[in-house]
Order: sequence, then structure tokens, then C-alpha cells
Amino acid sequence: MNFVLLLLIGFSIVMWIAAPYVVPTFVAPFHDPKQIALTVDLTRLMLLSPIFMGLSSLTTGILNSYRQFLSSATAPLVYNLVIILFTQFGYPFLGIHAVAIGVVVGALVMWLVQLPELTFRRTRYSFSLDLSHSGVRDVLRLAGPRTLALGAVQIVFFVDTYLAVGMPEGSLTALVYANQLLLLPLGVFSIAISAAVFPTLSHYASLGQVGRMRDTVQQAIRWILFLTLPTAIVMIVLRRPIVNLLFQYGSFGPEARELTQAAFLFYSLGLAGHALVQILARVYFASRDTTTPLALTLISIGSNVVLSVTLAPVLGINGLALANSIATLLEAGLLFILLASRARLRLVGLGVSTLKQISASLLMGVAMFGFINLTNLPFDLIKDPPKLTLLLQTILAAAVGGLVYLAAAYLLQIGELQEILGVVRARVMRKRGP
Repeated sequence: MNFVLLLLIGFSIVMWIAAPYVVPTFVAPFHDPKQIALTVDLTRLMLLSPIFMGLSSLTTGILNSYRQFLSSATAPLVYNLVIILFTQFGYPFLGIHAVAIGVVVGALVMWLVQLPELTFRRTRYSFSLDLSHSGVRDVLRLAGPRTLALGAVQIVFFVDTYLAVGMPEGSLTALVYANQLLLLPLGVFSIAISAAVFPTLSHYASLGQVGRMRDTVQQAIRWILFLTLPTAIVMIVLRRPIVNLLFQYGSFGPEARELTQAAFLFYSLGLAGHALVQILARVYFASRDTTTPLALTLISIGSNVVLSVTLAPVLGINGLALANSIATLLEAGLLFILLASRARLRLVGLGVSTLKQISASLLMGVAMFGFINLTNLPFDLIKDPPKLTLLLQTILAAAVGGLVYLAAAYLLQIGELQEILGVVRARVMRKRGP
């Protein structure tokens, strides 16, 4: 931990010094000196974020090794909520700096929420630095490609930011809002399941138990799709009331609302891809292969950049969101194709299960769409309704959709429903005790 912390601090210091030279050249080649100065200022401010993110990731790894997943699964959700809150309520006072401060505070809180659970494990911290330890060398060897991949992902952020800044006013803020909304369900479902499964995958991989590892991977894929496919439909069908409820305050006017809703729609198309990448990449990591995910991540980033530059002039920020979704689905597809033969996945079973889940999700979407349209007319909700009325309509629509999805899952005999219910029952009975 100490070595990684020193590396992160050193990296942030170097980038803080180099920001006035790096930003105009690679990040935001503006012609306006004021815009360059603002971008440099924001970049320097957000350089605190990698330090806290690194500490958070290390803490998550330690907790996962103890098979403790609650706080580590909650942390990404808290991170995104903090950014949304700072952006929403701080923007009228701090302007674009509110977003940057939200990123830093969100990363800090993401780490802090995990410390209580770590304290309960009676772990002790000591400021020591033993680079000759075999475990440290092993971690550095495996972490190198992963670190490069995470750093390379920032290229997409820089490209999208650069392109969005040149679009109509409010485009960049709308893009940030839509992206943060996408990350919320990822933190709740896919990241939580992936983190919980990873220690089991590593255990089976170390023992060479390919069959058990395959079964665990397939179950994780089916569970993630069972949860994220209907979530994506909810995001698509209810995107307007969701954005209105969360952001329709103060200076957030109709134009900003429409921009955010549209970008949120195109981001939602890639939700399943983001979720699958989380679990599929961890299968490679459990097998001590960090090079393959790095190569596929670089392919995804290259595709994303090309698509962003191509689609942005035509679709605006919607093109940036669509490019991200396509590139992520491509990465998930490549990870799955290469893994299918290596892990000997049962493709027919996965295919049948996925088709059933898609069918149930589409039925859910039709039900919610019908409910929204039926309630819009008699209650005059087509225009801007009161917040309480809109909240009630959204909750009821989601409830109707959820019931239809569960009913369809039962009728289509989707096994994941019974599996998840079985796990919930077992945990409830365990808490009740004998």
C-alpha cells in the first residue's frame, strides 16, 4: 500500500507541474487563454482524485480478501452520488469547479466509507516499504498492465471533454450528468457481483479447478444480465422522469434537461456491456492474465475515440455517448469470445438464458411505456408536472415494470430468479438464527 501511495502522490505532483504544458497540447488545445487556464486549474484540482481512488481500490482488495463486500460495493454508488450532489447544488455558486471538487470529494468519501469495515477486521497499518518481498514483486508484475489500461481509459475522457466543450453551452455538463447516471446501477449490481465473485474465481484458478471456475463464471454472467438488462430498459423508458426528478432545479432548464435525457438514452444502450466487462475481465485477472484485458481495452479505447470523432459532428453529445456504448459492447464481446474457448463455457445454455432475459425485459418495457402514456393523459402529466406527482408516477411505473418482469421470468422459467431468491432466503434465515 505504501509503495502504491507514494507512486500516486509522485504521479500527481509530476502532472501538477506539467499541467500547463500537457493540457494545451494533448487535453484541451483551445485558442482562448482563459479556457486553457481554466482547464489547467481543473486538471490540477482533480489530480487529488487518483490518490484517493488508489487508496479506495487497495482497501477494496483487502476487504475482498476477507470476503467482505458490503462497503466496497457501496463505495462506487457513494462516489457517483457525491459528484451528482456537488454538481447539482454547487454549480450555481462554484460553476464548473463544483464538478471537479465533486470528483475529488467523491473519491475521498469512496475510500472513507470502507475504513470502518476494515477496522472491524483488526488490521494494522505500518509505514514500511519492503520492495524485496515476493508478494510485492508479484503484485507489481500483475498490476502493471492493469494500471496502463486504467490510465489509457482517461484518453476517452479527454477526447470527449474536448469535443463536448466545442458544442453548444451545457453539452459538457449534460454529458457528465448522463454518465454519472449510467454508473449508478453499475455500482449497485455489476461491480458488487464481480467483486464478490473474484475471490472465488481466484481460489478455483489457483487449484486448477476449471469446471468449478466455469460454473461460477456462467452463473455470474447470468446474474449480471438478469439484473442489468431490465435496469437498462428502466433507464431507457423512464429516462425523462428520472432526469427531471434528479436535476430539474435552479438553472437546469429545459434545454439542459433534453440534452441530458438524450445522452442518458445512448449511454443506457451500453449498460450490459459495462456490466459484462466488469466480470469477464476479473476472470482473466483470477487466471493471472492481465495482458489480454489490456490489449482488448486498448482496442476498445481506439474504437471509442474513432467513433467519437466520427459521430460527434453528426449527433453531438449523443454521438459521444453512443460511441462509448458501442466500444464497451465491443470490448465485452471480445472478452467473451476469447474466454469461451479457454473456459469451455456452455454457450447454448447462456444463449437460451440471455434470450429469455431479453424477452422478459422487453415485456417490462412495453408495460412501463403503456403505464406512462395512460397516466399522462388523464392527469395532464405530458408537460412539467409537480415533483411529487412525477415521483409517484415514476415509482408506480417502475413497480408495474418490475412485476411484469418477475412474472415473465417465472413463466419463461428463468433459473436466475429462483437462484437469487434462494440466496436471499438463505441470508434472511441465517440472520434470524436457529
